[in-house]
Amino acid sequence: METQSDLIISTRNLTKTYGRKHVVDKLNLAIPYGSICGFLGANGAGKSTTIKLLLGLVKPSGGSATVFNRSIVKDSVAIRERVGFLAQSPHFYGHLTARETLRFVASFFFKGTRSAIEFRIDELIDLVGLQGKVDRPVREFSGGERQRLGIAQAAINDPELIILDEPAAALDPLGRRDVL
Repeated sequence: METQSDLIISTRNLTKTYGRKHVVDKLNLAIPYGSICGFLGANGAGKSTTIKLLLGLVKPSGGSATVFNRSIVKDSVAIRERVGFLAQSPHFYGHLTARETLRFVASFFFKGTRSAIEFRIDELIDLVGLQGKVDRPVREFSGGERQRLGIAQAAINDPELIILDEPAAALDPLGRRDVL
């Protein structure tokens, strides 16, 4: 049996309501460190809302949750420093190149030298298959290329936890195989 310190994510009766609608209703999770976990459900089942709750982007209506043993309500900034996140519909500054986008995201939480940032950018560009496109403006990217860039930006700071909301949404079958 896991103790609280073995869990990267723990929720207890986590609830989110909008008006009378229960979007997340008394969710209990115990996810150990080192796990790969996915939420499956129909549209509107509360998957994205659960992710937003765990990141402290929305406040719970009830219950409690911790990520890294820290409260999602009191310690959301400290949690986000250690998490890489890809939103369901990521938005980018279209005038920036992929490299500039990753550099910008790295400026928030990356702990390292400028050369370490550039090395990490090159490493991730290779990982997600955007070689040769890194210096193009993001506005010229296809939906799948934007999704690949989103996955790279989620990983830029070498986070302890990566949370991806619909990571394969805009990817073609080969892209899904390559990236995931």
